[in-house]
Amino acid sequence: MREPRRAEALPGELKPLQWHPDRGPITDDEALGVMRRRKRVDLASRTSASARRGRVPDELPPAQAPKKPAVFRLPPRALARAHARAEMEGVPLTTILEELLLAYAAGEPESPEAVADRIREKAIKWQRR
Repeated sequence: MREPRRAEALPGELKPLQWHPDRGPITDDEALGVMRRRKRVDLASRTSASARRGRVPDELPPAQAPKKPAVFRLPPRALARAHARAEMEGVPLTTILEELLLAYAAGEPESPEAVADRIREKAIKWQRR
């Protein structure tokens, strides 16, 4: 899967987005650029030729597109407590995670240093990509 020419690439399509002060929330072009880059990496890692012939998206999925399963590693103790709270509140934990994800995605990015400090203060272990 070939990368687009630099002049035709969306922000985040050729390399990770960089934070800068007063930048505002993530734009649709940035989200699509990152989505396209991640899809290219995924397709390139496929082992069969037929799997590598996948399609790189031309646009963001519509807001009402079917939900897509995702896999994340989460601490079992926190997950158990979150399931218990969601059960008590009468809502699936998936819905709560979607609510949190939507709020995070709509917010303004912070500096990498501020995020690292915040995560460290909460004693959350994280792995850099």
